[in-house]
Amino acid sequence: MLVERPLTNLAPSAKQPADAFVLNNEQGFEWSLRLLTPSILKINVTGPKHPLPQQSNVLWSQKPLAVQSKIDAAAKKATISVEGLRRDLTVQWDDTPIVEVHESVEGSSEKVRVFGDTPHKSYCFSDKGFTRYTRFNNHNLHVGMGEKAAPLDLTHRSFSITGSDAASYDAYLSDPLYKHTPFLMSLPKPVDVDGNAQPMTSVVGIYSASNSDANWDVGRFIDEPWTMFKKYAQHWGGLEEYIFFGQHAQEVVSQFSDLVGRPLLVPRDWLGYLASGMGLGESDVPIAQELLSGWPGMCKQNDIPCSAIHLSSGYTVDDEGNRLVFTMNKKRYPDFAEMVKTFHKAGIRVTPNIKPYVLQAHPDYQKLYEAGALFTDPNSGNKPVVTRIWSSLPGFNALGSWVDLTSKAGRDWWRRGVLELCELGVDSVWNDNNEFLLFDDAFECKNELIGDAKTDGNRTGKPTPIGLLGRMTNTELMARESHDALVSHHPDRRPFVLTRSANVGTQKWAASTWSGDNRTSWHNLRGSIAMNLNAQMSLLQSYGNDIGGFAGPLPSPELFVRWIQSGITQPRFCIHSFKPCKEDPLGVKLNNLPWMYPEVVDIIRATIKRRYELLPFINNLNWRSHVAAEPMNTWLGWGEFASDPEVYKKEVLEGFDYWIGHGQLLSAGAYHEGEHSRRVYLPAAGKDDTKVYYDTNAPFHIHSAGKWVENVSTPLSHFALFAREGTAVPVGLPKVTLTQADGIATLTGSGTKILTEQEGGQVVHDEWRGVELFPAPADAAKAGTYEYTWIEDDGVSAKPAVAEIKLEFSSSKDEVTVKATAHKNDFKPLWGNTLWIILPRPDTRRVQGATKTMPYKGQTAYAITVAGL
Repeated sequence: MLVERPLTNLAPSAKQPADAFVLNNEQGFEWSLRLLTPSILKINVTGPKHPLPQQSNVLWSQKPLAVQSKIDAAAKKATISVEGLRRDLTVQWDDTPIVEVHESVEGSSEKVRVFGDTPHKSYCFSDKGFTRYTRFNNHNLHVGMGEKAAPLDLTHRSFSITGSDAASYDAYLSDPLYKHTPFLMSLPKPVDVDGNAQPMTSVVGIYSASNSDANWDVGRFIDEPWTMFKKYAQHWGGLEEYIFFGQHAQEVVSQFSDLVGRPLLVPRDWLGYLASGMGLGESDVPIAQELLSGWPGMCKQNDIPCSAIHLSSGYTVDDEGNRLVFTMNKKRYPDFAEMVKTFHKAGIRVTPNIKPYVLQAHPDYQKLYEAGALFTDPNSGNKPVVTRIWSSLPGFNALGSWVDLTSKAGRDWWRRGVLELCELGVDSVWNDNNEFLLFDDAFECKNELIGDAKTDGNRTGKPTPIGLLGRMTNTELMARESHDALVSHHPDRRPFVLTRSANVGTQKWAASTWSGDNRTSWHNLRGSIAMNLNAQMSLLQSYGNDIGGFAGPLPSPELFVRWIQSGITQPRFCIHSFKPCKEDPLGVKLNNLPWMYPEVVDIIRATIKRRYELLPFINNLNWRSHVAAEPMNTWLGWGEFASDPEVYKKEVLEGFDYWIGHGQLLSAGAYHEGEHSRRVYLPAAGKDDTKVYYDTNAPFHIHSAGKWVENVSTPLSHFALFAREGTAVPVGLPKVTLTQADGIATLTGSGTKILTEQEGGQVVHDEWRGVELFPAPADAAKAGTYEYTWIEDDGVSAKPAVAEIKLEFSSSKDEVTVKATAHKNDFKPLWGNTLWIILPRPDTRRVQGATKTMPYKGQTAYAITVAGL
């Protein structure tokens, strides 16, 4: 059993710094409290054998605020204040340090505690690590922690904060999964479990900035003498903890991103349908290059638009079946660069799989060992650590070693490998199997300095136990080197690194991630929704899952359709698998393919094309994620909907509905076999919310906010989608589109010109833009005026020019008034300045000032002019 010793006998430092309140004891421990802003607290605890975490996750560069500490020596208590502080902040140290934060509640003269440490054992140290106990409110909703199994609410559950190769995991039970995200939010509910009103106090977030493995217990562990608590147990090192306060969860997420960095801007091409070539890439007869080169033709034949192809590691397999990263199987791929150009002409980007693991059969293995680029075991004469990953299992390959990317030699080797792939024309890279699952914390990494203050953290430059530094520091460095290689080869292009694993720092370098090797089942499809929402609340905002399931049996036609319908509403839409498949004209036997079920291919085609129509809307949500850390998908109680008691009921909280764009579109898919109708709740933004919801599949059905809708139609042909009054959805063509007639968007990483349909290719120019508009209905007692702003750009440039378009609209009984203005017009869209307004069917009101009309999906679209564009 781990021995924990409470941190006691502390006293204020004789000389307090201007920006902190500091406590010390005779054992050599130092506890300090700082405020980065009036709503971000920073707590550090260090001591003998407990240094600050060596991390580069935190990017904060501003000085902490000046602190005033009013000390009551007799009571061993200090009241802390800084300029702008709107809460009461105290520190007590008669036993273990106790931080408490109280705030005023509207309608009450009393102040409510919104954060507090657990009395008598708030901070406990073990031989190598620290355990942190904070008060637990079991009436609150707890969310975040990155990628965690369903359901959404983390309350009364415990988790490993580490990454694992969790192949075929259960989306409700498995832990850990692939990500390391020690970030937790506590959200007050308007009513407690007994239905009693509860004050809507601040949302509180806690982030522990360490890459060392840890455990989070969210009120599952009960020990009566110590009251109710949450428990964070960090295996190695001292504490560096940040506590955030916000009126809504988005405020906390935004502050978290201020601290560790915003999500990267995803290139527009990676927002479309992303295909997988795993089965094709493993083939010897016919050879893989022949099969893969036929992929664009198959997409064209089946009329399925496709934006990118993932090349699994089959291209690296040698004659003995060894997967050797950064090598090429010349028999399968006699001219890899030419194959890449084939994809590029069709407008399909290419991203190859790379793994940070070298088999002993790898031609560079000995060289890497001699250069100090492999992890070593200090208990065996510093020999390289030999272990296994997926590709070294029986029936696959032999043993090997992880590449130590904290070593300069390892980083240099990795970057050269990525650059060699760039020379072959690839557009991006896919960092896979990068959990660095080393099973002994005593194994050592080189921990060599990088030379960049923002990425070095407080590294020692000396060999360091992997437990202290944290295994997934390597995950971050792998993403960094991949990112920087892409930037150096294509400095004018937006880099795109896909990563399976991640720590909190990884999002600075890798633009996208996914839920790993899921397994095909209705159960796991349902569980993927909560995983997606918690991941996006934790800055993993370009997130999705392998549509149809990676492992296990083939999805049934119905399950496949429902998974695709769900997938097009999420940030990342990728169909990827490794499983037996029906015979295909290409001979493919190891892929989920959009056209593999003729009986539903028309539905799948229409669904994927709808994704492409929505790209202008999704691209804008991508921008919102980048500039403001706003998730594309949020749970139904996000923001102003947090005060609606109904969203906390089990049917909603453990259901599968969510926002696409906060407060705009409500996705209500079918997640059970044979579910052709269902019940849907439409949240209210306060008691006086008079806005209505349009059923976009049956727009003549208009529903009030704060109501349950019975028997919502979900035939196999579509899922349910509701648009809240005031929503505007920019839409484009149902095809892969080029945003420029010439320039960077018309060329690929190989320098190949993308061919349009007129040139015999498969793409078209982005020459049409509509907006699906949902004003107040004609019979509304009160019609509001609404605004929506979106960004248009080329989707490719590292430093893009943008056009920012503001739409203002209102309505009356007989007409809808729409005004569109470009407030930034550095980018000139190919669709010019003509915007087509589309009202909900069967709304027959005219659009004031429209210059012309056109039929659009059974409705009339009205053209207006965008001023200033």
